[in-house]
Amino acid sequence: MTHLFRTASLLMLSLALAACASSTPRKEPKRLLLNYEGPVAATPSTPRPRLVVRAVSVPDYLDRRELVRRVSAAEVVRDHSAFWAERPSKAITRWVTLALAAQRSDASIESFSTADGRAPDALLAITLDGFEPGADGILRLRGDWMYAPYGCKATQSGRFDADAPVAGDDAEASVAALQRALDSAVKELARQLPQLAFSVPPPR
Repeated sequence: MTHLFRTASLLMLSLALAACASSTPRKEPKRLLLNYEGPVAATPSTPRPRLVVRAVSVPDYLDRRELVRRVSAAEVVRDHSAFWAERPSKAITRWVTLALAAQRSDASIESFSTADGRAPDALLAITLDGFEPGADGILRLRGDWMYAPYGCKATQSGRFDADAPVAGDDAEASVAALQRALDSAVKELARQLPQLAFSVPPPR
């Protein structure tokens, strides 16, 4: 009888502990945005050549909602504390377009998603090789770009490398480092792009 009572007591205690554990609120992962907070291009008073930024190409392992960190040359691990609120390729395309427009006052710069169907005067394609934080606490942004005037076979291309220290172990620190690396890369890109010209003279 004593053994039966002890067994029943242990069962009730286990059920009570399980109920307490299940009632503990689960911490939801954060959903982070890559916001552009830099200067905004002024509204032009006269027509400017239109440069359309095509969708930025991002490696498959990075173009997903999970944030990842590189721990070795052949391994990345997921950050379980946060998610991207949108796909990185979409957010980076918007960020680069806004930042580049602020740097180059000689052109009207827009992304492929805002283009109104009119033929642009030039196209800009950007391919990123990687931008995840490394085991040494440095985020390395690597990629290349190709500029093509509309209707011309001649193109101009280049690469960019931008490093930014990650000031912390949380996901927010990784996003902040990516913003700094993008800022450095876009400023270098703005200096390398040629002077834009109209492919067709604008209407008077």
